[in-house]
Amino acid sequence: MMKLGKKVLGFTLTLSMLTTMVLAAATYPYGDYAYGTKNIPLKGDLSYSGLMGVQTRPSIAYRHDLRAQNVITGVQTPASGYLQTVQFDIQPLPGVEPEDKFKDKSGYHLVPIEEEIIKDLATKANGNAQWVWEQISNSSHPITKKYMVEKVPYVNMGAIFYLSGGGAPDMRRAEGDGITGPLFRTTYSTTPWPSIPILEQTADGSLHIKALAHSIYDTSIKGTVTVNGTASKQLFTKNTGVTNYTVTYESNVPLSDLPGIIAGQNTVTLTVTDAFGRTATKTITTQTLPTTGCAKPVLYHESSMEISQYSDQVVSQLKKRGEQLRVGNMFDWSMEFFPDKCYLAEGINNLPGGKSAGKVYSETVNGDPHFTIIMEKWFLWLSDTAKGTLLESASQSVKPLNLNVVDKRTNQIIKQYTLQKGQKIEIPYKVHLMSSPYRLDVLTPLDQRGFWNNQERYGSLWKTYNYPPELKSAINELLKAAQKK
Repeated sequence: MMKLGKKVLGFTLTLSMLTTMVLAAATYPYGDYAYGTKNIPLKGDLSYSGLMGVQTRPSIAYRHDLRAQNVITGVQTPASGYLQTVQFDIQPLPGVEPEDKFKDKSGYHLVPIEEEIIKDLATKANGNAQWVWEQISNSSHPITKKYMVEKVPYVNMGAIFYLSGGGAPDMRRAEGDGITGPLFRTTYSTTPWPSIPILEQTADGSLHIKALAHSIYDTSIKGTVTVNGTASKQLFTKNTGVTNYTVTYESNVPLSDLPGIIAGQNTVTLTVTDAFGRTATKTITTQTLPTTGCAKPVLYHESSMEISQYSDQVVSQLKKRGEQLRVGNMFDWSMEFFPDKCYLAEGINNLPGGKSAGKVYSETVNGDPHFTIIMEKWFLWLSDTAKGTLLESASQSVKPLNLNVVDKRTNQIIKQYTLQKGQKIEIPYKVHLMSSPYRLDVLTPLDQRGFWNNQERYGSLWKTYNYPPELKSAINELLKAAQKK
């Protein structure tokens, strides 16, 4: 950074900021010249002032205050006030050109081509500081105009904001003389970095993408996907004029179109880039089903399971012996796959003991292959009490047990209960007795959240091809097991 010579009245604003590459502190105003310094040689494209080609003219350093405002969020930088920057006003050659030759077209708002100050301004412009610095220092981007102030290279201020996705300066004359106060106050418009509001796997096995890029002027948006950290592919690119400073891409992409996708779990990362080197990244985990004999099995669901009830005679006999009815109930949340019939069945069952959760079991039923997986297992004690029934969860599973008390006469739900592991609840209903007008139903997690309420009825069952997220991993395991057979 160049050392600043004698300064006139004003303030020096020092900010610490962290870019992607360096930790830098930039000071405003910058440069070697105190405001009001005259006869500073300025060489470059002075066509704005009506001169042809590259020319050199003496100039005066003046104060030009600057700030940035995000057109989407409204946030201003700095949060209050302005940055003091430098404008060089060229002067006619003495005795050669008339004194009013340049009139109101003499000012060049410039900044030295120094990494520290360029990156700091790019950051304040909400740009990719490293990318902007590379465009200005290493290439001749058409938006940049470079100048020599004595022997020091400078660049036009507008280039930094354009390369940061901004622009449209609102320059207004101030009341100052350019020395003790600014000649102008300029507000540059800036825009946010790209974003990915939506990246999710849909029920039909597609990848739903919604991505946004922002710019003051025409821009583009590009999306690249990486699967499992290795295979990459450009999924989309869109070049269009902006609407409300925004370009939107939204589409569903089949998972089969992604590179390196495998059966089972995949890590999918989407990287979105705009025209100004700004990026957004988002990662999700998807489940891809293996190929079986049927294209996509239909998923059926049977209504919740009723817990067994006992006759009043049994309870009376126990009481005569001084005993209390206490019955254990084991049930599981499981799913079965019948590949020959191309369907899956999910629900609450009471499978034989000894089967573990998360493991696929295979057998033959009526000559057809049959695969089963248990997602959760619960154990519930029911005890007769004077007021009703004592429910006690003795499950190993940490997933809560959801129960409904149902009126057997109307099939209406009277009360819902949720039991955590080890919890006891006494309910005022004799749900363990056949003579009771009430029964106790066990719900699956899908019943509890109402998933099946929005699916198609199939007789006494529900059916769907839209697999819920809770089942995708288990379905994948069932299909893989069937594929091996």
